[in-house]
Amino acid sequence: MKKTSITLLALPLLAGTAHAQSSVTLYGFVDAGLVYVNNQSGHANLQMVNGQTNGSRWGLRGSEDLGAGLKAIFTLENGFDTSNGKLLQGGREFGRQAFVGLGSNTWGTVTLGRQYDPMTELIGEIAATSMWAWLGTHPGDFDNLNSTFRVNNAVKYRSPKFHGLQASGMFAPGGVPGNFASGRVYALGLKYVNGPLSAALAYDNINNPSVSVLDSALSPAQAGYVSPSRTPVFNGFASANVWQIFGAAAAYKIGQGSIGLVYTNARFQDIRRTGSTPNTGNASFNSYEINGRYYVTPAFLIGASFAYTETSRAKYEQIDFGPNYSFSKRTDVNLVGVWQHASGVDSTGHAAVAAISTLGQSSTPTQVAVKLSLRHRF
Repeated sequence: MKKTSITLLALPLLAGTAHAQSSVTLYGFVDAGLVYVNNQSGHANLQMVNGQTNGSRWGLRGSEDLGAGLKAIFTLENGFDTSNGKLLQGGREFGRQAFVGLGSNTWGTVTLGRQYDPMTELIGEIAATSMWAWLGTHPGDFDNLNSTFRVNNAVKYRSPKFHGLQASGMFAPGGVPGNFASGRVYALGLKYVNGPLSAALAYDNINNPSVSVLDSALSPAQAGYVSPSRTPVFNGFASANVWQIFGAAAAYKIGQGSIGLVYTNARFQDIRRTGSTPNTGNASFNSYEINGRYYVTPAFLIGASFAYTETSRAKYEQIDFGPNYSFSKRTDVNLVGVWQHASGVDSTGHAAVAAISTLGQSSTPTQVAVKLSLRHRF
C-alpha cells in the first residue's frame, strides 16, 4: 500500500532535548458499494453500503527513535461512512484505534488506549470476513472476528517474534470504584508463522460486556436498561455478566492458493433477565469455518467459505463466494454473494431468522445478499 509519509528531524525546542528521527504516516481506505438483499424485514432491497470489503477509514501512524533500539509509537484511526460522511464507532473521532506506546525489537511493544483484541487481530485475519468477504461475518459477529467492538482503556503487550512465535496480552481496567472486576477486560493471544503455515490461538474475557464493549450507558442491573445489541443472534444474551470468547485458526498456502480452518466458541455467563433480555443462566456458541482463496492471476482472486454455527437452541449455515479484481496495488473491485440459513430458536425466544452481517434480519429463515464494491487505498 502506498502511504503519504512525512519525515522530520526533531528540533531541540527545549534545552537538553536530543535530536531524534520522527515520522508520521497518513493512510486509509475509501470503500463503497451496492448490496442487493432478497429479504430485509420482509422486503427486497437495493442499497448503498459503506466498507463492505474493508471499513472506510483514515489514520495517522507515527514513531520516534529514542535510541538503544527503543521507539515511541502512536496510531489514531478514524472510521467513517463513505455513503453519507458520518462518523462510525458511535460517533467517535478516532473510534477504530487510538493508542500510544513504546516498542523494542528486543523487549516487545507496549501500547495504551483504544485497541483491537487478539480475537480480531489473530483469528480474524485467517477468517474469510477479514480476507475478502466482509459479509462473511459469523452470525451476529458473536466472536468479534469482524471487530464489532474495540477495547477502551486497554494496555496491550506484544512480544518479539521468536522462531515464528509471538505472544500478546491485553488488560483493561473497568474503572469502577469499589468494584475492580466490573467492566474489566483481559485477553491473550498466540501466533505462529513458519513458511506456508500460520496458526493462532486467542481468548477474551469481558466483564459486564453491555457497558465495557457494547457501549450501553446502563448496566443490566439498572432500571431502564435496553440490550445494546441489535442482532437477534445474541441480543437476548447481551445482559450476561461475563462474555468469554475462544478462537483457534490455521491457514496453509498451496501454490497460488490457501486454505483456512477457523473454530470459535463464545460463552455468555450469568445472563440477567431484563425487559429486553428474556434469558437467565448461560448460553454458548460454536462456529466452524473452512475457507479458501486462489489467485487466478496476481490481480484476480477467487474466494469461498462455509461456516456452521450452533447454539443450544439455534443453528446457522452460511456460504460466501466471490471474486476480487485489482486494477492496481491501491484500487480493486469486489463481488461477493452470501447465503445464510437459520433454524431453531434465537436469543430472543423467537424462531431464528437469517441475519447477514450488518444488513438487518430477514423475516424468514433464509437470506441472500450480493454485493459489488470499489475500494481505494492511500
